[in-house]
Amino acid sequence: MTILEISQVSRTFTSASGSTVALQATDFSVAENDFITILGPSGCGKSTLLRMVAGLDTPTTGRITLDGQPVSGPGADRGMVFQSYTLFPWLTVLQNVCFGLREKGLPLAQQHDIAHGFLAKVGLKGFERHFPRQLSGGMQQRTALARALANNPRILLMDEPFGALDHQTRELMQELLQGIWEAERKTVLFVTHDIDEAIFMGNRAVVMSARPGRIKCDLPVPIDHPRHYSVKTTPVFTDLKARLTEEIRVEVQRAAGLLAPA
Repeated sequence: MTILEISQVSRTFTSASGSTVALQATDFSVAENDFITILGPSGCGKSTLLRMVAGLDTPTTGRITLDGQPVSGPGADRGMVFQSYTLFPWLTVLQNVCFGLREKGLPLAQQHDIAHGFLAKVGLKGFERHFPRQLSGGMQQRTALARALANNPRILLMDEPFGALDHQTRELMQELLQGIWEAERKTVLFVTHDIDEAIFMGNRAVVMSARPGRIKCDLPVPIDHPRHYSVKTTPVFTDLKARLTEEIRVEVQRAAGLLAPA
């Protein structure tokens, strides 16, 4: 069942120096329980598209609907996890995860029950009273993930959430999120620059063209769940990686002016 519809959505930024088309008119649909990874060269509009779905930015043209309702601003039905650490530094881990639940007006005991459950799922049991400054980067992102999931969003939006982490922590976070997705079956839109991450995480991998961005290709990831890191050495993984690498390489060359626009 389709839950998110992006219809002829474009975005143009205007300043004193002129107008810049960040995203061409784009059509895109997301089914319930999809895990879609979005790849493309820098500046192609990946984050812009995600921010418009989140209601943090407004399309210049077109329409975005979630469960048939127009997206006109931020809402609890969409959870957002950014690359930068966005926890409230004056709140503890538990208080950060409870923040959205408190805003919904849930009783404190219910807030704590939900928050403790998700903190356990992301491996942070015992860190409830810590402040963000006392956590590693990976632990901060696990807290941000628990906070987003605790609100029970219809769709989870993730903008390079593991981009600032070291390689080993990043791989552990990929496996953690995969396990949570397999258990919770949330619908996820996940922006990344990492091709291995896009294949390992997604059941669809979308490539965007060089700016002004558009959907260039939308490929299924034919790898069964649950996934183990060893799938990265399988022929189906390496074949898809080769295809995506070539698709993106061409767009990077276009972005650098080494190829004519498509």
